Amino acid sequence: MNSKYILGVIMVLTLCVSTKVLAQGPINDSLTSTPFGYSNDTAYKNIKNNKASKKDTSTFVKHSPKKATLLSVFIPGAGQAYNKKYWKIPLVYAAGGALVYSVIFYTKQYNNFKAAYSERITTGYNVDGFYNQFQTPTLQNFRDSYRYNRDLSYIGIGAVYILQLVDAAVDAHFFDFKITDDLSLNIQPTYQFVGSIPSSQFLFTFKF
Repeated sequence: MNSKYILGVIMVLTLCVSTKVLAQGPINDSLTSTPFGYSNDTAYKNIKNNKASKKDTSTFVKHSPKKATLLSVFIPGAGQAYNKKYWKIPLVYAAGGALVYSVIFYTKQYNNFKAAYSERITTGYNVDGFYNQFQTPTLQNFRDSYRYNRDLSYIGIGAVYILQLVDAAVDAHFFDFKITDDLSLNIQPTYQFVGSIPSSQFLFTFKF
């Protein structure tokens, strides 16, 4: 009697286990590769994808405005090269070269007319016949004019130097900024009541 009772209990337990296994469905082979604690294969894949994306972002090197500025400080145009704006480098050196030439030219003329004016004041005439054609006030005006233009050229050189620094820093800040080509404007008329008064409006939607 006891053996029949034990056999009956075993059969009932076996039937319950079999029913539970059948209700769960066939075992997915992908579950065998799922680590302990993850019963959902989709959730596990999402976790793996998140880890991969984190790994990709960790290897991303951000463009450095500080580096671009420092490069331009020591070598004008180097910041533009770092920002891959190579077409700006000839502009920097063309403007700087023209201003350097102006400084050299105006400095030479200033020194010549300065010496001629000093000679005129001291002796009353100039050994070089070229300067004898000018009156004394004219020699002074030429001297002052060339000095003024020389000083402006120096200021221009400083301005070009500062501008290329600012340009390198600004371009570096916007280097990683993505601008989409899908730029559109959508105008949609709307109609609604404000209290008991009907009102028409236009809805402007910018997409960029």
